[in-house]
Amino acid sequence: MQPAPVRARPSLRARLLAWREGWRSEERQTGQLDVQTIHAHRRLLDQFAKGRAPRLRFPPVLEDAFRAYCRNNAQPARLTLSLLTALLMLSAGGWGGQLLQLPPAALALTETLGLMLAPLFVLAAGLVAWRPRSAWVEAIFLLVFLLQAIAIELVRAAAAREGYLIAPVISVCVPVAVLAIGRPSMGRALLFVVLYLMVVAVAVRTIPVTVNALVWTSRVTVVVLVSIVVVATAFSQRTRRQTWALLQLTRLGTLVDYLTGLPNRSAFERHYERWTRLSRRERQPYTLAVLDLDFFKRVNDRYGHPYGDGVLNEMALTLESYARRPGDFIARLGGEEFVLFLYGCSLETARERLEDLRRGLELLAIENVDSPYGCVTASIGAVTLAQPESLAQSYEKADQNLYAAKAAGRNRLVHN
Repeated sequence: MQPAPVRARPSLRARLLAWREGWRSEERQTGQLDVQTIHAHRRLLDQFAKGRAPRLRFPPVLEDAFRAYCRNNAQPARLTLSLLTALLMLSAGGWGGQLLQLPPAALALTETLGLMLAPLFVLAAGLVAWRPRSAWVEAIFLLVFLLQAIAIELVRAAAAREGYLIAPVISVCVPVAVLAIGRPSMGRALLFVVLYLMVVAVAVRTIPVTVNALVWTSRVTVVVLVSIVVVATAFSQRTRRQTWALLQLTRLGTLVDYLTGLPNRSAFERHYERWTRLSRRERQPYTLAVLDLDFFKRVNDRYGHPYGDGVLNEMALTLESYARRPGDFIARLGGEEFVLFLYGCSLETARERLEDLRRGLELLAIENVDSPYGCVTASIGAVTLAQPESLAQSYEKADQNLYAAKAAGRNRLVHN
């Protein structure tokens, strides 16, 4: 028994570049998952889409993508809210004097805080526009609005010292706007509300006002409004989870072969485009192999299509085990034809891996009495390229080698 060939590992730089390329791709997809991950969690996603999930949150790999998707979708609302608030802060001195009739000391503090906070809101808007899917940007967005709530309480305290009472209900606009328009994740929404209520609680103890029915009514109104918004946020996020899960399942239907569960041609074309760009930057070779099952029509004719479908599924399971490294990819093109992409392999290493694959398929010993080999086998045509080419060019070369393998008697590899 010959030892299994040693498979070359990509360099650290290649893995870092692959990670960066994958991260950028996820950025472009606005929180959408790769096909393999969706397929691995298909049952759970289906439960979420139908509102029957046994848990409130996705597993970590899904949860991260879901939150990135939510933050990306909230970008226009967060951008608008930040800019409008910046405008309100800049004009605080005007409307504070004209509309609220604030006393001099409170008005002066309002103008000062407005001028201090306005640049922070502009900064938050810029960060939201630049990195809408960043969790850190979301945290900064929430922090700036928490500072606004503190500023409101400071103005209330300054006005109270001059005998001017501002009802505490005015500050509830901040959490209502953040939760209803900004749409943070549920955990961060709850944290924001807790911090806001702590600010209000401190303000209640420090503002020197006479306790009367109006003040207590305002405080109860604050708690009720915030509670309503929190509950609404919880139901809204539940709906967003259902929508996102359905979106991922829809993508799965367009990028995955229904019979075998392997990626389809469309998914392969996306993968090829991404990793050939990386190959050009990293100057790494790659291999494109086209694999076709021998005498497969005879399998369907003799054993029936259900048997043939089972053969394809068994082949798919074996093929998947040969595409485990970063950059490797296996897809079903249609019928009994598959395509395999190997990244960062030299000609010799790729040839060893593909020959090992061909032998592995033969050793499955799936019966096909109408084949000269007595079992289902595969012919493989492959090409290893040091300089990236278009998919059409690479595929044509691999396909020519596949025809050469067929002409030479099938159940063999032709690779150059």
